[in-house]
Amino acid sequence: MKKILAHTAIAACIMFTVMMAWFLGMGYLFAGPSYGLNLTASLYGAAIGMAVLQAFWFTGAVFKKLAYPARIAGFGACLLPVLVLCAWLGPWIPADMPEAWACFVVIYLVILAGMTAGYTVYFKKTAGGYDQALARYRKQNRR
Repeated sequence: MKKILAHTAIAACIMFTVMMAWFLGMGYLFAGPSYGLNLTASLYGAAIGMAVLQAFWFTGAVFKKLAYPARIAGFGACLLPVLVLCAWLGPWIPADMPEAWACFVVIYLVILAGMTAGYTVYFKKTAGGYDQALARYRKQNRR
């Protein structure tokens, strides 16, 4: 049952992604740019950007041995410009409000720091650390 639910969730995510791309394209083709389409496209772009950066920083394909806090810092440093670009193109925040942009960046950094601290504490308590957990996982799954 667990496999069926996981497979269904993955299939739903894939279908949603494909349908979003298709219908965004059709929306721009038939209706032209609008606030709603631009906002949706920017959120779609942010999700794709996050997925690419997550694969880059966390899969081990690029960085074989890198401490988890360094991975999060690298991911966070790369993600901020992606989100700012999406927010500007979206537009999520009015371009003429620098205080709103500053607030956006501060909130992002606070959330990033909180997530970093939370994951660090979680991995220390449950697995002894991210690197140790990853090493155990790789050792168990070698066949």
